Amino acid sequence: MARDPIVREEAESDDTESSARRDAHQFGAILRARRRALDLTLNDVSQKTGLAKGFLSDIERDKTSPSVASLVSLCDALSLPVGDLFAPSPNVLVRAEARQPIKFGGIGVSDHLLTPSHGVKMQAIWSEIAPGGTAGDQLYALRSEEELVLVISGDLALNIEGEETILHPGDSISFDPRRLHSFRNPSSLLPTIAVFIMTPPPA
Repeated sequence: MARDPIVREEAESDDTESSARRDAHQFGAILRARRRALDLTLNDVSQKTGLAKGFLSDIERDKTSPSVASLVSLCDALSLPVGDLFAPSPNVLVRAEARQPIKFGGIGVSDHLLTPSHGVKMQAIWSEIAPGGTAGDQLYALRSEEELVLVISGDLALNIEGEETILHPGDSISFDPRRLHSFRNPSSLLPTIAVFIMTPPPA
């Protein structure tokens, strides 16, 4: 008997995920509507992305949070700009208490928009990364031209094409986000806060 093809399946974030993360803007319905508009089945998308059908179903029902790499791969398979997943902020001025929570993927990562998601030439994300939190083990690329990362507190390990750099509070780095990359909080005790700025917003 032939074996079923092996597909990647991401681990769900645990129960310690922050309430802000759980209450983040849900994009499952957008992904499901786009898939149906393209007349694709979950099996079709699974074959395109290598992600398990059950995992894709959970994403569409907002039951789990994919890694950034998986989210980008899924959007690519659906020909859907990543930025279209996030609802626009009603004001250009974004107060700290009014930041729009989003789910950009990863485990132990809580993201909030610092900029409106539409009608601007850049996208800025305030990211709170729990100890050991990560964008995912798989490196990913974004369709944007330039990205700047600024560490506010804690440490951040940024992996760009296999070369890892540790950033400390106040450190910043800019690079081409089309290069394969990922990030993680190297600490097992302290959270990390970082700002990610991309221009133009990922397509």
